[in-house]
Amino acid sequence: MDFTFQQYEESAQAIRARLGGFAPKVAMILGSGLGALADAVENPICVPYAEVPHMKRSTAPDHKGQFVFGKLSGQNVAVMQGRLHTYEGWSFQDVSYPVRVLRLLGAEAMIVTNAAGAVNTSFSAGDIMLITDHIKLFGVSPLCGPN
Repeated sequence: MDFTFQQYEESAQAIRARLGGFAPKVAMILGSGLGALADAVENPICVPYAEVPHMKRSTAPDHKGQFVFGKLSGQNVAVMQGRLHTYEGWSFQDVSYPVRVLRLLGAEAMIVTNAAGAVNTSFSAGDIMLITDHIKLFGVSPLCGPN
């Protein structure tokens, strides 16, 4: 499904109505194992994905499926506590939908975490690594289509 700008705006408006003037500067998408980081957000405002118009739901185990807005280490953040995956049956447009909405809410930077350390056998469980780029060898890009 191709989403319209109006649909992104409707989602952003529904969230804004819950935020009382709060605007995130950093968007964080937490992968497996780091969902508890959202519990450290100060003065959290939680918005379940199910309450955002046009937004799909996370069905992966241990993904709470909600946005958590507030302060983390002094920064205004929007934390996705659980993400959407194409293996859940969602399209690339569905998976990228919340990122576009977070940008409309004011997010200027994004941090994405995941469990990718197993790619390097010299890493141990819990090691932090930085992925600066990736090669996408399958499917259609979520950037395709009208902006």
